[in-house]
Amino acid sequence: MKRRSFIKSMGALSATMAAPQFFTNNGFIKNANAIASINDANVIFPDIGARPQVINIFMYGGPSELAGNLTNIDEITANSQNPYPEDVITTNDTAGGKITPNGFWGETDGVFDPNPNNHDGAGGSEMEVMLAEGQMSVYRTINRIKDNTRAHRNSIQTSQKGTLDFEMSAGMGTNVAAVLAANQQAFADKYSKSVEELILPFVSFEGETTALSIDGQNALPFLNLKSISLDTNLSNPYERAGNTGSITTRIDELVEKTSPANRTDRYRKVVEQFNNRKNLEDLIGEFGDKIDVTPTIPAGATEDLGVADVNGVPEFATAASGGRVEYPDNGFATRVKAAVTLALNNPDTMFIAVGTGGLGGWDDHDNAIPRYEERMRDLMKTMRAAMLHIQYADQDSGATDKGLITGLSRKTDNIIINIHGDFGRNVNLNGSMGWDHGNNQNLYTFGGAAVRPAGALGKVVGKTKRIGTPGQNRQFTSPTDDSYQVEPMSIAATVYSYFGVQNPTSLTSDAQMNPSGDPEIDETVAGEPTLF
Repeated sequence: MKRRSFIKSMGALSATMAAPQFFTNNGFIKNANAIASINDANVIFPDIGARPQVINIFMYGGPSELAGNLTNIDEITANSQNPYPEDVITTNDTAGGKITPNGFWGETDGVFDPNPNNHDGAGGSEMEVMLAEGQMSVYRTINRIKDNTRAHRNSIQTSQKGTLDFEMSAGMGTNVAAVLAANQQAFADKYSKSVEELILPFVSFEGETTALSIDGQNALPFLNLKSISLDTNLSNPYERAGNTGSITTRIDELVEKTSPANRTDRYRKVVEQFNNRKNLEDLIGEFGDKIDVTPTIPAGATEDLGVADVNGVPEFATAASGGRVEYPDNGFATRVKAAVTLALNNPDTMFIAVGTGGLGGWDDHDNAIPRYEERMRDLMKTMRAAMLHIQYADQDSGATDKGLITGLSRKTDNIIINIHGDFGRNVNLNGSMGWDHGNNQNLYTFGGAAVRPAGALGKVVGKTKRIGTPGQNRQFTSPTDDSYQVEPMSIAATVYSYFGVQNPTSLTSDAQMNPSGDPEIDETVAGEPTLF
């Protein structure tokens, strides 16, 4: 049965193109400052052969930084309420150690223990592979300093909206939509396609999301710029299972439930909604057919494809050579696979929001280590599969049997994946063997070499020091005085810069709390040396 391709609209259920209603003072803006922030953005759309595409993966609940930063672990465990296990504080060039050369929380000797009762590593081994292959970078000092950023809700809002004035502000993806709308002629000139012709430009695989939240007083001029929420099968819940009646019959049934006085107007609105849903279904139904198909890894591939099983099948392919890319078997990986499939097959999709549901939450106050290791390992193994998916989709260009668009002519180095969270965690193991809330955290960022400046990938940025009284709970890491650091709001600013915003502080500033705004991440800064 052919899969269909949409769940619900978080704005309006329509892919029909509205007449251009641009921002005016009659209800489309909330105040003069709001319209200024969009109109003040200096935009030069990048000339990279394909429009940028961003997949934003958000880790709700405050992820620990330790998976990507065990550089201070000797001092941390010496001062912690409870010591860390011996293997976590030992480098993996020693038998039984887990610390990788870049200070990641790797697997013992770099080899995963398949015994499900043995938790082994927090994704560090996969991170080392992706780092060596120039597919990722890690920023260790995403640190909250400014007021109004540290509480649970505030952290979620500021991280995904990029502003301290977040109560009525739009999410970072919605702000990208507003930038496109405000620069629609330049967009059409650059990409030979108008903004209002875009299909599914903004999509969520986590339902309602802050990253795509709307500004209730600042409507987008084109309905197709409002985000659509998909599920992992790209299926359409508006198809009435088992109902063989025509659309007209279904509409008539709904009309009978309305009062006679309102029946004419209600009938018209119902017809419009059914037609809009059908238009969406027709436009994106083809993508669902590709969800279970990944590109092949050719014979002779030189990169590390993971540890082979007893049959010689490597971890990320279904055969030793010539096999398709294979994702881990969990709900999160299924969502990422769907997001990557959509991005590859629909160049119009420019921002996709994905949560880490399916792995569990990140609020690790107790018994943290075994759950955190498993969760991070699943996360990074999924990212390894995603990067192989993107890499070999590029090399499969033009092939007709790989499930991609026939004759795919573009490269795929325009796709960027960001993984970040709301707040960090303390590094002290508390009385319940967990971590309480902190401020410093990691950004894991992948792909998109064509969009980023030279030298942006393949490095680890940021150094930390331990802060806190020995033996007490409130111990955490903080950037060293000479370390590069940014606020989490700079992640949104960086996304804006990928879409050509030359002055992203215009979208992260506000007149009262943060007049200077937060700049994009400087991706030209040097990385840190390895530990051994």
